Amino acid sequence: MSPTLAMAPSPEVLFQLRAAESATLLVLLLGAPLLKGPTPPHATTNGVSEITTVVRAVKTPRRQLVVFLLSLAALTAFLDGSVTVGLAVIKHVFETNLPPWKGTEFHSVALLVAFAGFAIIGAFKEARGAPIWQSKLLKLFVFAALAFDVALAILIPLVVPIWHMYPDPNPHVPNGSIDVPVGVTPAVHFGLTVFRVLVLTVLFPTLFFPRTVYEPVEHSAPVPQNGETSLLIPAAAAASAETSAGLAAPKAKYGTFNATPSTAPPSRAHTPAPSIGGPSSSADARPSRTELTWSEIGGRLKRLAPYLWPHKSIALQLLAVICLLIVAAGRVINAAIPFKLSEVVEALTHKGGRHTVWSPLLWYVGLRFLAGSGGLGALRDLLWAPVMQFSDRSMSQLAFDHLLNLSLAWHTRRKTGEVLRILDRGAAINHIFELLVFNVLPTIADIAIAIWIFFYFFGPALSIVIAAIMVVYVGVSVLLTSWRTRLRREMVDADVATRGIHTDSLLNYETVKYFGGEEHEGERYREAITRYQKFEIRVMGSLSLMNLTQNLLLSAGLLIGSLLVVLDTTHPQEDIVKRYIVFITYLAQLYGPLNSLAYIYRSINQNLIDTERLLDLLDEPSEVQDKPDAKELIVTDGVIEFGKYNVTFSYDGRTTALNGISFTVQKGGSIALVGESGSGKSTILRLLYRFYDLAPGDGAIRIDGQDIRDVTQASLRKAIGVVPQDSVLFNNTIAYNIGYGKFGATTEEIENAARAAQVHDRIISFPDGYETVVGERGVRLSGGEKQRVSI
Repeated sequence: MSPTLAMAPSPEVLFQLRAAESATLLVLLLGAPLLKGPTPPHATTNGVSEITTVVRAVKTPRRQLVVFLLSLAALTAFLDGSVTVGLAVIKHVFETNLPPWKGTEFHSVALLVAFAGFAIIGAFKEARGAPIWQSKLLKLFVFAALAFDVALAILIPLVVPIWHMYPDPNPHVPNGSIDVPVGVTPAVHFGLTVFRVLVLTVLFPTLFFPRTVYEPVEHSAPVPQNGETSLLIPAAAAASAETSAGLAAPKAKYGTFNATPSTAPPSRAHTPAPSIGGPSSSADARPSRTELTWSEIGGRLKRLAPYLWPHKSIALQLLAVICLLIVAAGRVINAAIPFKLSEVVEALTHKGGRHTVWSPLLWYVGLRFLAGSGGLGALRDLLWAPVMQFSDRSMSQLAFDHLLNLSLAWHTRRKTGEVLRILDRGAAINHIFELLVFNVLPTIADIAIAIWIFFYFFGPALSIVIAAIMVVYVGVSVLLTSWRTRLRREMVDADVATRGIHTDSLLNYETVKYFGGEEHEGERYREAITRYQKFEIRVMGSLSLMNLTQNLLLSAGLLIGSLLVVLDTTHPQEDIVKRYIVFITYLAQLYGPLNSLAYIYRSINQNLIDTERLLDLLDEPSEVQDKPDAKELIVTDGVIEFGKYNVTFSYDGRTTALNGISFTVQKGGSIALVGESGSGKSTILRLLYRFYDLAPGDGAIRIDGQDIRDVTQASLRKAIGVVPQDSVLFNNTIAYNIGYGKFGATTEEIENAARAAQVHDRIISFPDGYETVVGERGVRLSGGEKQRVSI
């Protein structure tokens, strides 16, 4: 033995250092769950004078960098342990039996658990609103790890020179030597230790130097923003006696004969509850949405079941059952694949047994084909397509019909762009049933099968470890998903607001051009999209953090399980490869569904959030409904009695729109309603059309003695012709728009109507005649042409 090796420290020193580092870091890790987040600073005053602060410095930890560096340190531990596993599987060399590497397997696992544990607990604490990235315990943890790893990096070259492999024959290795390139294994261990030292060297000062961000200070209460649930004139604004210019503000006159508040009993029992289109007393009246509980998720899924399951179609139900059988067959195939793979490996490695490889190889290839996306999965998708289309069709039709049946009161408050975005995002509801059938049930089955196989073939120790990793994985994933759900909800709200501004500006394009509002609208949209992107980047960052945390847990399970398999001395060395292949294949098949389980929970939550506002929309009641015993309106003389007993009406229950109105229109008679703007003329027409219903005691409207509340809305509106003040046309042909007043009208009837409106000659002068498309809201026609077509 050379003098250099004789003067080298004893290999026992490395073992003691590894043991000390493992114990120290794990003990410090145990204190991490007890940490609390930093206390937010309180504003202070000196009692003499108050200085208005314009901006304030906010110190935030470099969370993403800290988590990234902790993950890199965990990765070095994982790779360190993987070297031990690789030697045992490939060369049948149990490295941990050699003095310099004694305890390496436990040291690798301890460091992986410690670094990954701090990253996971930090993410957990941040999700609870108590980040610990600047805690003294974490700083002490990193300092201790750095000190131990520096000592290891110094001693490893002294104990085991990296230019030698193992200088002396080892009794634990066949033939007294190891068939590995000289210096490879010590160099890998040493290199990973040095790399971890570099990572910790960067991490340690990062904990002491957080990022400083300067934020503006708000000194006044935020101005309520008119959202989709706000009144046209908020109560606070209506109550204000002065405008911002100091002038007396006129009281609201919208839909009223006078500006005085209503003294009559309100025509509504109550103002509609805040919802997607309903009014509220303030912009903030909409309650903040809390996190969905499991019972709430179950309740919503139960409510959606009639629209997701084809309960009225036996053929579609049969297809769904066949798809379920295909899913069950896939579970059996997945369970058989690892065993067939191990048979292939055994046939290839067994001396003189190559002639037996074809049978297990063909079985393995066939099973892999069936388990792939082009096998049973393709057949399942093909059969499932009609069921999925049923779900899409039923939900889309339900939402569309409900929108058309909502009252005018709701439509006067809604924002078209926001409603369209809600309908777009609400389409995600159609994927929930597919997730439940093709992900949840198969995942539960795969996990149960894999755990049983681990217990039966590898013993209780491995099954307990994998089950524990699985439980922690699911728990952490659910918690982080709940945190991400809150962030995503804010992002969805910002996205809906952005869509509302976008659509509002396009619908009022001419007005924007009239007043040169391009820059103003561009700035509004820019602010909205910037706010949306701020939430979007937070959602993306939270996703990266969750994926990183999940990967750390899976890596810990893989390393611990691999060490348990390859270091199991109860089986001969010749079986290590076969057993390890079975283990790693089943572990991959377990981690796949396990990862899918977190994805499923995340997807269901996201889909339910995306559809939450659609469900709110579907919950919106239609204020004007036909009575169960409503009859068809029978028109004889056409006498209209408006308020024989005086009509009183209020839109919101606070301000009177009509107060004691009474008149009669005799057969063949005419009546003109004259009054100032907002005096209630349009309100009378809306009541006649039953866009609103009079409350009991507020009078009645009768046609030929029939109370219009007792007849069907369809027969009432069919009996009345109207030329609306605002002539709006569908983005369709002229013939379509003229014929809209009588569905199924013949071409001759359409042309006769155009002649009566004195627009026929003008229409036939167009290149496409009656097939001319008028554009959105009839913008391709002149004002007079649009009015005549509307008539």
